[in-house]
Amino acid sequence: MRRNLSVTAASYALVLSLMLLPILVNPASAQIAIPADLQNDQVEISYVAPRNPAFRPLYDRYKNRQVLEQLRAFMAPLSLTRKVTVKIDQCGRMNAVFQPGGGVTICYEYLAQIDKLAPAEKTALGVTREIAIAGAFIQVALHEMSRAVFDVLKIPVWGREADAADKLAGFIMLQFGPDVALTTLRGTAHFFDASERTWTGSDFSDVQAPEAQRYYNYLCIAHGGPSSEAFRPFLTQIKFLELPRAKRCTQEYADLRWAFQKTILPHVDQDLMERVQKMPILLPNEMK
Repeated sequence: MRRNLSVTAASYALVLSLMLLPILVNPASAQIAIPADLQNDQVEISYVAPRNPAFRPLYDRYKNRQVLEQLRAFMAPLSLTRKVTVKIDQCGRMNAVFQPGGGVTICYEYLAQIDKLAPAEKTALGVTREIAIAGAFIQVALHEMSRAVFDVLKIPVWGREADAADKLAGFIMLQFGPDVALTTLRGTAHFFDASERTWTGSDFSDVQAPEAQRYYNYLCIAHGGPSSEAFRPFLTQIKFLELPRAKRCTQEYADLRWAFQKTILPHVDQDLMERVQKMPILLPNEMK
């Protein structure tokens, strides 16, 4: 007997959020104990030392925090039919191009951009540097993993795959519970808003929507989801609720929920999910 969607997805996402949120800003060394037998054998991880010395602090920070080890443990309950390599590497560009049958690459260039765009002080919208970095990293990690999951599980995607990956990433973030969901999605929204990309012809021709469009897509997922009231002050402040798009967000979220239930949930092992929930974690106050 499988649990219902909200319980499984909420548990799954809460574990990831608690694992990753505390580990991305504080440079002090701290690690959690990950059970040796709790990992997905189909997920291989690698921190590739960057050729550019400017990226070395990023390499040290993410490797010391075991972000990929924790991501692999988080993926343990998901049944994959082939091996997937997940690595952090220097790409020579902001994003690596995902190839069918290939692995997942999170680029140092993207991580550097996250650091660059994170505010030094809390913004008027309540976004701290910690929120901005954590939210943007969780978004890109979930986005890139979503593309691999679509490929491995042969999940049909109508439209652009990158847009579908954004939708799945946003949906999972909404299962964190109101407080953590608000943190991660505010961080994500800040990154896309601060990118200041313009609506040019080259943006429209890309395989992925411009940051401005992705910004509103994530806001709509937040407004349409189960924690919409928690987001209302934030969405009111940026005047999103005044836009015609806001009226459609509840249905957009319902479509995402149905798609997740039909395509991803059948591949989740409930017994392993319970073990992942019991993993020791570093809470924010332990990282100070």
